Amino acid sequence: MGIRFASCFPSLLLGAVCAGSADAAFLQRVVPFGGTRGTTVEVELIGEGLEKLTSVWFDTPDLVWQETREATDKKVRGVVRVTETAALGPHVVHARLKDGRSNSRLFNVLQFPSVREIEPNEPPKAPQTVELRPQVIHGYAEGDIDVDVYAFEARAGERWTFDVRALEYGSHLECDLTLLDDQGAKVAFNDDRDDFLETPFLEHTFTRSGRYRLKLDQYRGPQGVTCSGNCGYMLQISQLPVISAVSPLGAAAGSRARVRLTGTSLEGVREVSLVPIRLAEHYRLTFPYSMPVRMGGDPEASERILGRIERTSRAGVEVSFDIPGSARAGLWRVWAATAAGAVEGINFEIGQLPEFTEKQAAQMRGLGTADVVVNGSLDSDGEEDSYAVEARAGRPIHVWTLAAQLGLPYLDTVLELFDAKGKLVAEHDDLMTGQGTVIGNPDSSLYYVPKQDGDLRLVVRDRIGRGGPAYPYRLHFRNEQPGFQLLSDPEEFTVRRGAEAELTVLLIREPGFEEAVEVGLEGLPAGMTATVGTIRAGTYFGPSDDGDNVIIPHAALKVRVAGEVAAGEYAVRVTGKSPGGRSATGLTTLWIGPRGKRNDIRRPVTATTITVVDP
Repeated sequence: MGIRFASCFPSLLLGAVCAGSADAAFLQRVVPFGGTRGTTVEVELIGEGLEKLTSVWFDTPDLVWQETREATDKKVRGVVRVTETAALGPHVVHARLKDGRSNSRLFNVLQFPSVREIEPNEPPKAPQTVELRPQVIHGYAEGDIDVDVYAFEARAGERWTFDVRALEYGSHLECDLTLLDDQGAKVAFNDDRDDFLETPFLEHTFTRSGRYRLKLDQYRGPQGVTCSGNCGYMLQISQLPVISAVSPLGAAAGSRARVRLTGTSLEGVREVSLVPIRLAEHYRLTFPYSMPVRMGGDPEASERILGRIERTSRAGVEVSFDIPGSARAGLWRVWAATAAGAVEGINFEIGQLPEFTEKQAAQMRGLGTADVVVNGSLDSDGEEDSYAVEARAGRPIHVWTLAAQLGLPYLDTVLELFDAKGKLVAEHDDLMTGQGTVIGNPDSSLYYVPKQDGDLRLVVRDRIGRGGPAYPYRLHFRNEQPGFQLLSDPEEFTVRRGAEAELTVLLIREPGFEEAVEVGLEGLPAGMTATVGTIRAGTYFGPSDDGDNVIIPHAALKVRVAGEVAAGEYAVRVTGKSPGGRSATGLTTLWIGPRGKRNDIRRPVTATTITVVDP
């Protein structure tokens, strides 16, 4: 299961401290989780305190709340129009009410027709019969023991994919997927699609024609974790190809990049493009993170970079991109088009620094003295890549990898730094270690301050010695000391005029950072004040002893709003500074899980917003 933060914010000695706010509405789930391009869909927002609804907000004008048909404390029902040009994938949605706004959830734009689950369809009842065609089945796992079964006719020789979209797309459901023949014999099974994503995916070519059943069952692990009411899913059935890796994983603006897509059934790819990712697509935002977070609006259509396909095969596509010098730095996503539809691939980083291939970097001197990026790959099992690093006394070296954070399915990097005599002087494995039900960030981030000039050797390897086409990595070099990241909570921070409430600021420590941090708010309008908080040096950030929670240092800021401040929304900045001169500007996130719980499924939000409401 994913990271689940303790109720409110656990202190090492004092228990939990809750963030204060006006009584904000809570949005538990969206039903269904999405709609098809060019259609209107009836949508329910399920939660608490929703009866004073005034509007429903989406992060794009391509999703329009057309009509409210019902608004009660527990449910809002209305109609959403999805335009033909809406960007595929998740989008942010929240409810706006007379007394504030709710937390955010995700609503997904789909390319295939939608079908609703029809209950009862669990044993011993008859399964729900569906036609085997490209579609998205919207289902819901009711209670702790709901099993959904779908029956269909398949023909020999046909290849189909069965993609359960839940955790990454707005649900809190973890489940498994079993393909059975008509006699009940298991044909295929999947629990987790890779080492880091805990939703099932099946790719199967049927060897005989006949009737089959697809069974979706909830996770029933030893801790008895449930989806706490946010138990929906989208079962996408298609014949799309699969993109499992992209190499290299990035390129510099103003360069020509030759890129290879690796996967299955790629021979039909007829177009490949790069598109800047939207905030709702940051599905690997696992703290602490080292990937760039693009804090801005939706990408413009003109920002799309179309590639030139040079060669295709079932297992790969080679494509070249002329990346404009004006291309914005940050994360982009690889998309491929086929006759079967559009398929999303791995994230791709476009940067502004000098970039080198693994071969070029292995023959260089001076790594560690300038900000550069190396594109490497572990091409075979047991491979270890080695780079010469130039050390200068007192000059800090920071080296980190980007792999899992970009969407690679398996690579778990380890960085090791050796001196000229072969002695290990520094190493780093995970940005956060996985423990119990806590799944951390498996990319690596190594900091080292040499005591003398000399030559060092950096080794990059997979933690268990794996390699192959799906094991590329981005290796960043920078001269800097470790720092920190800040996060404000709650996302839907609301204060009444003439009153005060507490905004919690959480400190995410990067490896090796132990200083105190003073945190506060900047950009407050006239009539609004906030206290300053200090998070003590050395406070622990990481998994709890039982592995079920993550302990995060925090400080509570009291925000006071004078009576003359007009009701409305005010964007402010959360800032922090340490005695050693390290500083950071915070972001906030939407969390997907029950009220008061935190887990690893989150999305960044562009600004901390204070919503002022009338008494």
